[in-house]
Amino acid sequence: MNADNERRLREAFPALYRKELPFGFECGDGWFGILWELSESLDAESKATGNPPDSDRYPYAVQVKSKFCMLRWYGENLNEAMDALIEAASARASTSCETCGAPGRLWVRRRWYRVCCDTHVPPGSQLVEDGKSG
Repeated sequence: MNADNERRLREAFPALYRKELPFGFECGDGWFGILWELSESLDAESKATGNPPDSDRYPYAVQVKSKFCMLRWYGENLNEAMDALIEAASARASTSCETCGAPGRLWVRRRWYRVCCDTHVPPGSQLVEDGKSG
């Protein structure tokens, strides 16, 4: 993700992103909107539980990345409701182009899988349908 989008997330949700992410946000800018909405939801859920943002019990991200073509948001101090929010965001990302955020499908090229819209498919990729490439 580009530095401007990372900065925007950190500034808007300082408690969630208070720890340094060793590799930054390891996903494409197309998932920025999904991350923004997830961050809003996690922030709201955290506040609803009565944990103030300056509390040691307030959740925070330890890693945010794309893994196996899905958004992964790993954190600490999460409850079941937060886990469900993260799972829903991951499901949404699995059908959204990681480059631009448009509806996407799963493609493979040289064993590298990626969710892309038709515009951002890497040359030489094959559409993956029902768990099979081709």
